[in-house]
Amino acid sequence: VGALFAWIATSGWGPMMALYGGPLLVINAWLVTYTWLQHTDVDVPHFDINNHNFVKGAMHTIDRVYDKMDPWGLIDFLHHKIGTTHVAHHFDSSIPHYKAQAATDAIAENFPEIYLKEETPIHEVLWRLARGCTAVVKRGDRYVFDNKGFVDKL
Repeated sequence: VGALFAWIATSGWGPMMALYGGPLLVINAWLVTYTWLQHTDVDVPHFDINNHNFVKGAMHTIDRVYDKMDPWGLIDFLHHKIGTTHVAHHFDSSIPHYKAQAATDAIAENFPEIYLKEETPIHEVLWRLARGCTAVVKRGDRYVFDNKGFVDKL
């Protein structure tokens, strides 16, 4: 923090915000947004303490593909595939990024009926979640989003 104040004192607010503050805000906004996308969808339930377990939690995260935002796979490569191999990360967070794709492929092959992967473009998913994931209601042993207009997907 002292170095930032020294930087501001010698160069001013503009250069510090342009070279440090702005990029910090952009990267953190993207990470928060992408984390939200990996753990939320209109049909992904949440469980209370009595009905949650490690495997349920791992299998209720979503691998999301960057799709048209990343036609050559560069963003996915630079992010060490955090979006497309996120379910494997929840099974074992010590898996190195260079082995995550193999782990993801094994999960998808062995649990095809419960593995969650979505290839909808990110901007469309953001809009769907912003509209459909606004309130939570309890249904049976789980909590789901009270999705006006999305009930048929539950």
